[in-house]
Amino acid sequence: MSDAKMTIKVLPEAVIGRIAAGEAIERPASVVKELIENAIDAGASAVQVEVEAGGARLLRVSDNGAGIRRREIELAFKRHATSKLRSADELQGLRTLGFRGEALASIAAVSRATIVTRHRDEPMGVTLRLRGGAVEHERPAGAPAGTVVTIENLFFNTPARLKFLKSEATEKRHIHWAAARYAMAYPHIAFALKQDGRERFRSSGGGELADVLAKVFGLKEAKCMVAVDAVEARRPGRPRIAVAGYVSLPTLSRASRDRIILFVNGRAIQDPALSHAVTQAYDGLLPAGAFPFAVLLLTMPPDFVDVNVHPTKAEVRFRDAQLVFAAVQRAVREVLLGSADAAPDPWAESAFSDVYVGYQKPPPQWPRSAGDELFDDAGLDEMPEAGAPPSRPRTLPVLRVVGQVGAAYIIAEGPAGLYLVDQNAAHERVLYQKLIDESANGGIEGALLAESQTVLLSPEDSELLAQVGHLFTHLSFEIELFGPNSFVIRRSPMLLGGMQAAEFMPRLLDCLRGSARTPTDAAAALASVAALRRGQILEREKMQSLIAQLERCPEPFASPGGRKTFIHLSREDLAEEFRRR
Repeated sequence: MSDAKMTIKVLPEAVIGRIAAGEAIERPASVVKELIENAIDAGASAVQVEVEAGGARLLRVSDNGAGIRRREIELAFKRHATSKLRSADELQGLRTLGFRGEALASIAAVSRATIVTRHRDEPMGVTLRLRGGAVEHERPAGAPAGTVVTIENLFFNTPARLKFLKSEATEKRHIHWAAARYAMAYPHIAFALKQDGRERFRSSGGGELADVLAKVFGLKEAKCMVAVDAVEARRPGRPRIAVAGYVSLPTLSRASRDRIILFVNGRAIQDPALSHAVTQAYDGLLPAGAFPFAVLLLTMPPDFVDVNVHPTKAEVRFRDAQLVFAAVQRAVREVLLGSADAAPDPWAESAFSDVYVGYQKPPPQWPRSAGDELFDDAGLDEMPEAGAPPSRPRTLPVLRVVGQVGAAYIIAEGPAGLYLVDQNAAHERVLYQKLIDESANGGIEGALLAESQTVLLSPEDSELLAQVGHLFTHLSFEIELFGPNSFVIRRSPMLLGGMQAAEFMPRLLDCLRGSARTPTDAAAALASVAALRRGQILEREKMQSLIAQLERCPEPFASPGGRKTFIHLSREDLAEEFRRR
């Protein structure tokens, strides 16, 4: 490298602005987040977000907050210009979401921006238009009190960043959650989201978090959540920490942690340690690989948390992280254990007391699940007739059912020892093979419903359904749009039996959300939804039927998702265990 290139120079302002924008503005959802935070800080009671083409073409955030004074409008787009901070000491006690003075400048630096605003104390508003951070024109404007910021052609002057954007559907999803998170944190503010001219989300601003949860997650999911309201009392050297919000009962879960949503003093944060505190509170209540829904709002003294950690302000540091961890874990655990609706813990008693052998009836404390009827419809009473030729070669030895343990595992004996079968994973494997066979022989079997079912989905699930509609057709569904986020189901796979659409649709979409979205992924998702769950007591005949079908699956050793279907203990393994001292 030449000496000329090694010379130290101060970067031009335009370059500095783009570098700063790259730190704070990662994608269109980052713009939405920053503008929503500005609206909240301005005291808005209503915020509307409009998006086109996943935000790359157009983003518009409107609010009815205090607005910006005409004489300060250009200053608002200067770097490090803010009304929320005056000295470094104030960083220790921030009570606003914004404070860096970089958001508007960073957004304008990589877009064509237009702002129309009127301060509530002034009779006339102003319009300011910028391109790449440079002012193109400013003029008076008649406008209601508040602010409307329109961002067009985001990243038009940073093509490298534009190339790193994900698909339009992915960017829409991130925008949806940017708006939905703040709707949950501020239920007294009315939020609305329109994407490509269609309303995707709206909250009333009535002040009830439960109402917002029903809009974000869906009514069925919201009904399976319980309120958290706990306060860690102030003690010497320890601040008062309040934990409020909602968490799901063990009957509601999903396959990832992405529905654990956390706020600290009204700020949406990402904190793996606190997410782990939530999941630990479910220890013994959820199976491995299942995660709860949770929306928790933590409140603590501002000087106990450092928000000046990252340009996106999504990460924070606590003065005593262990104290906050314990407060969250304790608050959630106490609610779950205190709820009369909490699912029974199959491991609460001795494992041996939960083994049901032969024809014994299930103990009365275990309720019959709706999935038992589904189990019937899934074909596990269809034992092969004596002398009938096998449909495919046997892949496991003949096994004899001994009993069931923990309402989750089937104990079976074979010539080579003992088998402990995971009834959920085994049923998934059996159903998946059934779907693959049907698909290869004319198509998956479906039937018109006696009565059409209507299901109301969350905006995110509605968007996903539009993307994977071809997979639902492959699965023999017939679905029609009925209204905003509302769908009518007229035909469904036989495998689902009597399940209701409100039960299986969100779960089926959840399974497809992170998959490659191929027909085999769709079959695996349907098998997962239709499979019997842990916690279901099975009659001996049903256990034997499941084992008989697993014995002839081409790949009986794992579920479609890769979970073991059984553990084998040979006679030698058992003998060795009993020889040990």
